[in-house]
Amino acid sequence: RACANGIVVLTQSGTLVVARLPVSVQTARGGIEFDSAWPVRCIPAGTAHGGISTQGGVAFHAGSKSYVAATSSPEPFYIREPNPDIAFRQATEAAEAAGKPVPAPRTVIPEYQRHDLRTTSVPPLVPRFSIDLLSPETFETVDSYILDVHEHVATMQTLVLESAQAEGGCRALVCVGTGFVLGEDVMSRGRIYVFDIVDVVPLPGRPQTNRKLKLLYTEEIHGVVSTVGELRGNLVMSEGSKLYVRSFANDTLTSFAFLDCHTWVRSAVGLRNFLLVGDVANGLSFVGFQEEGPARLHVLGRDAHACLPVECADYLVLGQQLQLLAADSHGHLHLFVYAPRDVHSFGGQRLLRRGEFSLRSRVVSLRRIVGSSRHVCLAMTFDGSVHAVSMVPEKTYKRLQRINGQLAKAVPPIAGLNPREYRAVPLHRRQNQAPKRTVLDADVLVPVYTNGSVVRQKEAAQRDGTTADR
Repeated sequence: RACANGIVVLTQSGTLVVARLPVSVQTARGGIEFDSAWPVRCIPAGTAHGGISTQGGVAFHAGSKSYVAATSSPEPFYIREPNPDIAFRQATEAAEAAGKPVPAPRTVIPEYQRHDLRTTSVPPLVPRFSIDLLSPETFETVDSYILDVHEHVATMQTLVLESAQAEGGCRALVCVGTGFVLGEDVMSRGRIYVFDIVDVVPLPGRPQTNRKLKLLYTEEIHGVVSTVGELRGNLVMSEGSKLYVRSFANDTLTSFAFLDCHTWVRSAVGLRNFLLVGDVANGLSFVGFQEEGPARLHVLGRDAHACLPVECADYLVLGQQLQLLAADSHGHLHLFVYAPRDVHSFGGQRLLRRGEFSLRSRVVSLRRIVGSSRHVCLAMTFDGSVHAVSMVPEKTYKRLQRINGQLAKAVPPIAGLNPREYRAVPLHRRQNQAPKRTVLDADVLVPVYTNGSVVRQKEAAQRDGTTADR
């Protein structure tokens, strides 16, 4: 029978399934587009902002199944009052009107606390950031926390921190790191925010407004909070080149360990008692966390051969094996291993390179999916693609490598292109210490093998001493 928007699927068991796809309406909420490489659901998120921040992005709170977005909206920009005497008089009048203590005589009012000087009727527009709570049902803004003027969101994540007030001793909290952009002549500063999502009585006729953002803690920092992370139930935050480990007790953050890094920390990911730190100019560092006795952080190993501009980093786990994955600002993935028993590592002081792989697009985020015995990393890039990176057993790798070599010689490449060099790091950025042919490209291997003839599959498998089904 005729079936509008229908799809026919033939399963492996021989069953023919006829289904109907949802109507693709791009402008409506929940509309799905099936014309792209994979189905895309376009959802207008929020109700009163001009865009979502590329730095903070979106965080998912699993406890309430809600989304928290760092959004921005344009507002007029004015310079601050340059005269210190006028600024002092304005601050005194404002304090008297609000019933607050007036500043002491001859006090220099900081520039960020001065009043605006309206010098034009057509001022330029600058973004004003806010933290919005989105409903999981309608994706509209149900609550918002507006940040100060010139305060930009640098990082935002949902972290599971230890808390005596929560059941089980831990709860998921939204941690936001910000920084003030005021010019090169003003000392940089930032803030750390800790939010919780609580249930409230919804508004009449709007059941989706049953959640609110609750600010548990905020603190002003003498620098931009560039990254946040979690380590053994504690909060890890960076202030430029300094890294702090802070416990969250009685709704207060208390620092008890720190580490001086190189230039600018862009990534800090914890796994058990280990911390993987990525620097924007000095590569990767593998750090150990000591809880017994005086708590402290000590560097176990560094990438001493190159200065990678690390954007993000994470772990790859396969059983008892651990590798370190780092993505630089040029769209390349780098694999490292911590091997203190290897003579080339100088007792573990140097991280050994295990491979390089080019994604041809800048990586904006790495997310690790935890399995029973394997952790897989998803790499999201600027061009909208998602890449999965995983470790495989050595026996499986050797089998796939031999099959890949056979197919590369037997199957002519499309348009005479070289699939190996496409994924290779350019020569001017390639590291001599990185072993070659340690990363397999499934985007090339799987389509060529599975879409080829059955005879070719059997021949390639027999040459490798296995079967096509395996």
